[in-house]
Amino acid sequence: MSGFSPWFQLVYGTIAIITFGVIALLTRARARRIAGALASVAVFTAISAPIDTLGLRAGWWSYPSCTNPPHPPLGIYIAQALYFVGNLALIGWRIDRRFGARGLAALVATVCSVGLVRDLMWATILPTMVRFGAAPAAELADAGAWATVVAVALGVTRVVAGPAKADPPRP
Repeated sequence: MSGFSPWFQLVYGTIAIITFGVIALLTRARARRIAGALASVAVFTAISAPIDTLGLRAGWWSYPSCTNPPHPPLGIYIAQALYFVGNLALIGWRIDRRFGARGLAALVATVCSVGLVRDLMWATILPTMVRFGAAPAAELADAGAWATVVAVALGVTRVVAGPAKADPPRP
């Protein structure tokens, strides 16, 4: 049994969809770019449970409230992917368009740093939901997981929607 109730999954997923829609509007993404971001969400959702299984087996992190399976349910993975991968794909596209490779390098460093701090904070606040293993291996693995988030968000979106500078300017 998981600590993520169906009600929580529904609310969390709804807020993730709304947030993605707002980011799509704010970035003025067109259909092709949104499709690329959603494709990156699908890819990351597919690899999330295996990443968490690797984290569990290596002793890097675990979800104590999740027993069978030992990771969050699919609804949580989809919502997380929308929040982090989908939104990052759209924001990263705008950063790439405006600042190029230097902007993307800053984005990667920011996401990996802030993501690690976020995860450690939640592990401190809710130790029954997520628990980290021994430092520094767990922290390095978590930063690597965040680097995977960025790689999937930007890479899959680029494959599906093309390079950022290929999009025509939008009023």
